[in-house]
Amino acid sequence: MNIPPRKTKPITHHVPVHLFEAFLQNSNEFLQNAHAGSTAAQRAIEVRLKDRDAGLDSLAYLLRITLGSSGQCGVVARFLAGLFNGTDFPFDMTELRGLDADLFEHCVAVLRLDNAPAVEIHNYIPDGEKVFLKLLQDWNLIKRPAPPPPAADWYNVKYDSYGNAPGYRDYSMFVRLALKDGQPGQSERIELNFNAEDSAQILQDVLEIHRFVWDRSSRGVPIDLKPSEHRPYWLPK
Repeated sequence: MNIPPRKTKPITHHVPVHLFEAFLQNSNEFLQNAHAGSTAAQRAIEVRLKDRDAGLDSLAYLLRITLGSSGQCGVVARFLAGLFNGTDFPFDMTELRGLDADLFEHCVAVLRLDNAPAVEIHNYIPDGEKVFLKLLQDWNLIKRPAPPPPAADWYNVKYDSYGNAPGYRDYSMFVRLALKDGQPGQSERIELNFNAEDSAQILQDVLEIHRFVWDRSSRGVPIDLKPSEHRPYWLPK
């Protein structure tokens, strides 16, 4: 029987003269070990292949686990979601401590599979993207935009009076409310209480509003100026 020759590739390498003998010796030793299948690189490939097979088996097993409804099933689902897209579905690795020993080992095997992946995790299985998207939906992991805040009621406010305690900077304002569309609001007085910091900020904001319309607006006077109205005495220039 004629045995076909093994394919080879030429290698050209320039070696310093004083290292030539050592290079030949190491090359011969490498070829002898390679023929015997005992080089470190070959052993590493064998280990990686075994890890890959174990990882694929563990991935299929964990996906079946996510079809359950227990707390551990949820941990596995979040773990796989993190491998699928760690940015959108970050996973706290300390959750693995709550898994049974066998599930933990399956997760470790999948981590090894995904450590230096040939493909993304979902591409190891048929229709993987659909499978993982269903996992995300089943476990309600897909981020949904927060609902917009309810529209705030808008009131016209009629100032009524104020109250405070001597020596304290807290400020209570009593107002009466009317809805924006002209419908009557609450008939009783409403008390709005502000602490010292808020009281000072409100004073500053109100003064700034009035100072702007009197000093820096293009008109130089308020648009809503009434006849015979003048600049308020309490407004500093």
